[in-house]
Amino acid sequence: MRPEIDLRLRDDEEGRVFGPGPRELLKRVSTTGSLSAAAAQMSMAYTKALRLVKTAERSFGFKLVERRIGGVGGGGSQLTSEAQELLARYDAWEREVQEVSGELFASAFAGVLGQPRLGCVVMASGEARRFGRQKLLEPVDGKPLLAYTLEALPTDVLDVVVSTRWPELADLARQMGFEVTLHEGPLQSQSMQDGLAALRSEGRRLPGCLFVQGDQPLVSEESLRELVRQMILHPRDIVRLAWQGSPSSPIGFPADLLDGLAAVEGDQGGSILLRQRPELKARVRLVEAQAEYELTDVDTPEELDQIKDLLPRERG
Repeated sequence: MRPEIDLRLRDDEEGRVFGPGPRELLKRVSTTGSLSAAAAQMSMAYTKALRLVKTAERSFGFKLVERRIGGVGGGGSQLTSEAQELLARYDAWEREVQEVSGELFASAFAGVLGQPRLGCVVMASGEARRFGRQKLLEPVDGKPLLAYTLEALPTDVLDVVVSTRWPELADLARQMGFEVTLHEGPLQSQSMQDGLAALRSEGRRLPGCLFVQGDQPLVSEESLRELVRQMILHPRDIVRLAWQGSPSSPIGFPADLLDGLAAVEGDQGGSILLRQRPELKARVRLVEAQAEYELTDVDTPEELDQIKDLLPRERG
């Protein structure tokens, strides 16, 4: 299934001026050299064809069709240079709108009507220097910390890939049934780009992508589902989980920004785009978390101790 849009121009009184019909009529005049022949090809009365042309000419303020009277080749019609320019501009407008419409359709109907689902990259590549050891493997009630994050993901509406540089984390994610991509280097940009590449492999289209930090184990499935819902309902917005208006992670990006994310360099995540391109601030949509603790990430053993009592209740 694909979207189809008919573009029309209206005057200030909401009267139709130009659209697919007049466009087709003018193109046929160009090929036949006759307004009457063009109308006949479209099973349109000549009087209606003439009315469409005259209405458009009055609104645009310039002639579209010039009539030739008599002569060696007989009478006929030809397009003015202004009409040829109008057709070129209208076609360019339609082409660009159809392309953007296709992207927005894929996002608004992600996962249904034959459209691909939204992607999700779980970032699990950090060195955990402040923690002193691999924090994402730290057991809480016999379960690794990363497992709490992965269990919250609504995999019925997301295509998930875990991006990591650690084989032990890759093994854990695979055991839980997740797709994994392994890369070298500790940089956030590498983890993000490797995850995107995995989701886009084999020509897979991606209508948008949610980025989840592996060390955010208290994020709830309810909040993640609401992030996905807002990405679908507002397919050009950057959607972020927040608490009382303060933005945090996870963060979801629309399709038109994914190439920009794939070009980020250094130890930077997706939020670097917001700093580099201030105009994107107007496209940020905040989703309030179910509770403040959902935004907590674990960087130290002390922080892990502080949230241990919450983890079993949230994922038990």
